[in-house]
Amino acid sequence: MKKEHVLGLVVICLVIVALSISGLASDVVTRLGLDLDGLLLIMVSLLMAGLFLLMLFVIAKDQGWLPGGKKESAAAAAPGAKAAPAPAAARPAAPKTQSSEAVSVPPGQAK
Repeated sequence: MKKEHVLGLVVICLVIVALSISGLASDVVTRLGLDLDGLLLIMVSLLMAGLFLLMLFVIAKDQGWLPGGKKESAAAAAPGAKAAPAPAAARPAAPKTQSSEAVSVPPGQAK
């Protein structure tokens, strides 16, 4: 993915996380507390922050910003690395032959 696209996604995720944190802060400031409105605001804010933080983690790991990302490209670039053996090819099934004769069996007289 292009660097511009990734940075755009990161900015969007950070904006949503910041809005979620401001939602949690507004719950405390307005003293909604643990009534129904306060609980809904807390739960929605936590849900949004959690989902977008998870997306940030996935993006960072995919881009190699965190250790353990891009494993397949690092393994291919390592000098002297052995290639994994290819799995054995499955044998094709033998084709079934069909009889060209028409078979007519009356009901109840199956073989």
